[in-house]
Amino acid sequence: MTEHSAQIPPQTPLPSCPERSVGLSLPVPINARLDLLVQLAEEAGERTSRKEIVAACVLGAPDGAGELVRWLRIYRKSPADSVYTSGPKLGDVLELRAARPGPRPRPWRHRSPPTSP
Repeated sequence: MTEHSAQIPPQTPLPSCPERSVGLSLPVPINARLDLLVQLAEEAGERTSRKEIVAACVLGAPDGAGELVRWLRIYRKSPADSVYTSGPKLGDVLELRAARPGPRPRPWRHRSPPTSP
């Protein structure tokens, strides 16, 4: 089904909708943050993927031009070490491992899931 002929019932869950491929190249630190966000969600017991994190971020982006422009300006001014999920990591050089295309190894999946209080 092509995007032009797609008729999607309004109540269809977004993950069930037809897809369109988008070619993106991200700065290496943003790519690393994407992996960190997947890990963060999975350590909280939520199975997810890089694609789903990007889709959730797009869905959660501001609808107003002013706020969107504010986000863009923050991105443009942010240093490479701002990608860490727990705040800036101190160090002279960011060490980011090269990653091949395809699924990322997820060593945290082999740990016990967090328990609820």
